[in-house]
Amino acid sequence: MAESSEDQDTSDKCDTSPTYSYAVYLYEPERFDLVTSPLMPDQEHKLRLFLVRRLLKGAIYMGTGNFSGMDFSLSENTVAPSPAVCYYILLPCQHSTPQQVMICLLATAETNLEVFRPELTQFCQMLVSHIPSDKEKPLPVSASARLMTWYSICLQYIGRVLRELGQNVSSLLQLAQQSGHIVGGAGVNQTLADDTERFLEACTVAECLPASQLPTGEVATLQKTDKQTHVVEDVECNAYCTEWTHLLLDLGHSAEPWRLRRVLEAFKLKTIKDMNRLKRLLKQSESDHYSLYRAYSFLWQSGNSDILLRQAKLEGSSAPDIIATLEEHFSYINTECAPTAM
Repeated sequence: MAESSEDQDTSDKCDTSPTYSYAVYLYEPERFDLVTSPLMPDQEHKLRLFLVRRLLKGAIYMGTGNFSGMDFSLSENTVAPSPAVCYYILLPCQHSTPQQVMICLLATAETNLEVFRPELTQFCQMLVSHIPSDKEKPLPVSASARLMTWYSICLQYIGRVLRELGQNVSSLLQLAQQSGHIVGGAGVNQTLADDTERFLEACTVAECLPASQLPTGEVATLQKTDKQTHVVEDVECNAYCTEWTHLLLDLGHSAEPWRLRRVLEAFKLKTIKDMNRLKRLLKQSESDHYSLYRAYSFLWQSGNSDILLRQAKLEGSSAPDIIATLEEHFSYINTECAPTAM
């Protein structure tokens, strides 16, 4: 994914007042040095003690992110303060030194930070190459800007995509089922291009399929129209993706980020579940004609027959003539149901 040098808007309307922070450390045996953090001194001290204890116990593994509740709060609510939740990950330093980098991203418990594990891990992996191995050297401006806006980058992107694309989000869902990618066209800022690619990564089924069964990833272009809206070119959407788009839009772009993220996860899991169900029905259809009818009924009701049949062909585990029969039938139905020119 392309990196944007633009600062993310920390006052994004997707969240009225997010409370979050961060800390970055350089670690090597016998040393644990702070690189940067806006935490209060007592908060940073508690965080450092927690991390050192975990390291001494051997409970932190290289490249594996973890979540833990802290015994301090980031909230300004002094009546019922919410404990902070910390995502922390230890990564190798990118400058051929024995040092390692510990990146910590903190937010309030209400953010349900755990839902965004893939985004947080990717963010830290991309950030670590910009962390100097000498704690005396200043952090590059680009790295500081990304750290200050990690919450916006990792959590609020879904809301921004919904706001900018509206109903056209269905094209992204369709593209995600095809293991596709997207590039920004003329007039599309890099932040939105990054957001849409991150959106695709969140709901793609590619990670759940063997490499040999992946469709050829299509590359679509995000274009800005004269009406200041955005469309995804040359991607036709089926009823399944339209229905899931309505679920997202019903929540709205200003919904809590974790709620939107869970809809994307549910979309991905439902797609995988339907692929597996069709696989079983097709296998049964080789010796049972009623199962062929059940496969047809299931495909019809799913609203996703084009994607499901395409994946079944790639897997090659069922008789090609059965898949061909179903494809021919749905092609005939689509032709008959298509509107005629007046």
